[in-house]
Amino acid sequence: MAVNGRRSVVDEAIDDIRQRIRQGEWGLGDRIPPEPELGKALGLSRAPLREALRALVHAGLLVTRQGDGTFVAAVDEQEIALRKGFQDADPFEAVEVRRSLDVPAAALAAQRRDKADLDKLEDALHRRRAAAEARDDEGFRAADIDFHRAVVDAAHNQLLAGIYGSLAANIDGAWTSAAGLDRAAHAGHDNHDDLFEAIRDGSVQDAMLVAGAILDNQAHDLENK
Repeated sequence: MAVNGRRSVVDEAIDDIRQRIRQGEWGLGDRIPPEPELGKALGLSRAPLREALRALVHAGLLVTRQGDGTFVAAVDEQEIALRKGFQDADPFEAVEVRRSLDVPAAALAAQRRDKADLDKLEDALHRRRAAAEARDDEGFRAADIDFHRAVVDAAHNQLLAGIYGSLAANIDGAWTSAAGLDRAAHAGHDNHDDLFEAIRDGSVQDAMLVAGAILDNQAHDLENK
């Protein structure tokens, strides 16, 4: 969109919006401000603003929902590329990829977690168990994903969190199983409780072992579907 080697207003608007997303002004799934408010913040008139938004929707960073607004669909282009690779992933391959991320993330979380991290983990753990006991499949899957994302967040590695976020967003259908829900519903204490305790207590080795055991269970569940 450059003219005579000079960057256009639209190009600059695209970069500005992209940068705001990367810096966390609007997170994944957040609704960005309506056009009048956004145009004022960026110093743009309606036409170039709409052109910039259309370009970002086309690129996959934003998504427009009719009558509801425009939302952040990805944090950066790396996430978009990962999403395409994860779509329709083989469940066993997804478990293998998770193993390469979950185990080291658990180790880092045991070393780096703070009180806010532990509060997030405990909240997700409670929601997970409550959903399991209520036989709420959707609530259970959402809470389970939130728990594992909280483990990764506790590792305090932004690149790892970005990769994991894309994974969770695109293979959530294969994330949990009926057997996993049964284990959580009937066991007074399961591997997820053990993982929380290992991270809370700063036990790196235990955290790694339990994270691996959770994925062993998931692989076993897939084999016995």
